[in-house]
Amino acid sequence: MDISNLKKHKKLTLGITAAVLLVFCGQQAMAHTRLTVSSTPESSSAHGSTQTAVNVPHVCGDNPVIGNVFFVPDTTDALVQTSTDNFENFESPEGAGALDYLVNPAFVRVIRSNDVFDTQELIKDPLGNIIGFWAAGGTLLPNFVAQLPITISSVAIQPTSCANEVVLVPAIANICNVTGVDGIDGSDSDNPNVDFWTAPGVGTIYDAPGWNYPATYTITRDLENNPLPESCGDGLSARIIPSAAQINRDMPVKINGEQVWPVP
Repeated sequence: MDISNLKKHKKLTLGITAAVLLVFCGQQAMAHTRLTVSSTPESSSAHGSTQTAVNVPHVCGDNPVIGNVFFVPDTTDALVQTSTDNFENFESPEGAGALDYLVNPAFVRVIRSNDVFDTQELIKDPLGNIIGFWAAGGTLLPNFVAQLPITISSVAIQPTSCANEVVLVPAIANICNVTGVDGIDGSDSDNPNVDFWTAPGVGTIYDAPGWNYPATYTITRDLENNPLPESCGDGLSARIIPSAAQINRDMPVKINGEQVWPVP
């Protein structure tokens, strides 16, 4: 092989290697259940919303996904954490509530789709506001990806707060087998029955193993029209998480008032 051909061969080999690594890294990045659009600027528009979808990239081991649960925090009793270093360290301000950082709660509208599941039911807060859904009646097989489309309503950040951003932490479950609570362990990332994408350490059987699991949704502050108070310095990030009471209320799947998962 002459020198010119050798150079071409090396360039081709490097190109193929780079392409393989790019695909591999892309697959690794998409290995978690996430929202297809995971951030939005704050807005006070009463009719504004962001269209996104719950992206389900894999099954539970070899077991197909047969259902999904998704809901955002109910601001009436949500847990609040704050951080100044992107949540490498964080604290829970005593007495703080979600509406200390948000002007209004986030609500969900489900975009009707039978592409994966043919049955969808809404999850509502105690006031009747729609904060999520469950879907079933279909199958996501291995090596396929599902996207469950929704919109999330516009949210504004409290002008008096020091939040540069507010991170909502939805609770998500990809259900692969219908079992009782004995078949559920959120801390087991290899559980063949259900795959949880929830906050850790809340105190429920649905808690995920770590903070790399939740599919967060971030509202960023409009610093031009809603500047930080002078006393805030560089500001902080606030994270809003469903409480244990909400998770235990909204995670179980019920049909006509009867719980069907986890099986009582």
